[in-house]
Amino acid sequence: MEPQKKLKGQPDLSSLPAGIKEIAEIPQEQEKQAPLLCEEKKPILLPPPSPQKAQRQKTALEVEFDALVSQRQSIIELLKQKNEQASQARKKIAEIMPALRGKGASHTMKLAEEAARIEFSISTEAYTPKKEKELLKRLRQIRQELSKHKELDSARRALEEARKNLRAVMSEIRSLEHELAQARKKCDEKYAQLVAERKAAYEQRLKLRQEREKKRQQLRQARFEQLKQRVREEKRRQRQAELEPYMKKHDDTVSMEEIVEFERKEKKKGEEDKV
Repeated sequence: MEPQKKLKGQPDLSSLPAGIKEIAEIPQEQEKQAPLLCEEKKPILLPPPSPQKAQRQKTALEVEFDALVSQRQSIIELLKQKNEQASQARKKIAEIMPALRGKGASHTMKLAEEAARIEFSISTEAYTPKKEKELLKRLRQIRQELSKHKELDSARRALEEARKNLRAVMSEIRSLEHELAQARKKCDEKYAQLVAERKAAYEQRLKLRQEREKKRQQLRQARFEQLKQRVREEKRRQRQAELEPYMKKHDDTVSMEEIVEFERKEKKKGEEDKV
């Protein structure tokens, strides 16, 4: 067999021992894949969630204001319901009215109104027996006449019932509107107090912040002055250390012999000056 051709850049392995030669002959792709078999995917550790800040406890004014707002909102919701009921009552009246505008409706309505007036007068006023007997007779006649128009009478009764319901709902709506106006007034007053309280608290925090800042500035100024003093002392010691080699060392005291010797020299110098 022909010897395999030596690849370009590949070292000569013929002179190596058998064990080392086998290791050296491992393909490069296998060498690249080998470490991958040993690698394990490390789990990605997420940072722990930051603790939530504790909610600030509400003041007494804030609690009262929230209660008033809740009361105002409940009145508004009730008003919405009552307005819907009033709308339904008006719609029902509008549906009944065409039935009362047909032939004979006007006469029937007049008879019904007359019967209502007679019933009211009999129950509230005192009449003679003869007069009361005449009113009762007329009332029976009207009812007999109305019985001939049962459909109109039924529509009339339904219309009266719808109008009665509408009047009751409108009365409730007016009462709720008055309560809503009072609730809004109380909310406005309490809100003004709440704004004043928050403004005072803000001013107090601002004042404390300014005081802390002033103390920090004073502390920085004091530290700066201390640093300046240390620098001056250090410079003075450095100058003293530089001049010390050039200063003559001498005793602080003078003996009597030195004084006598000094006077003798001065006297001798004076005599020489005279000559």
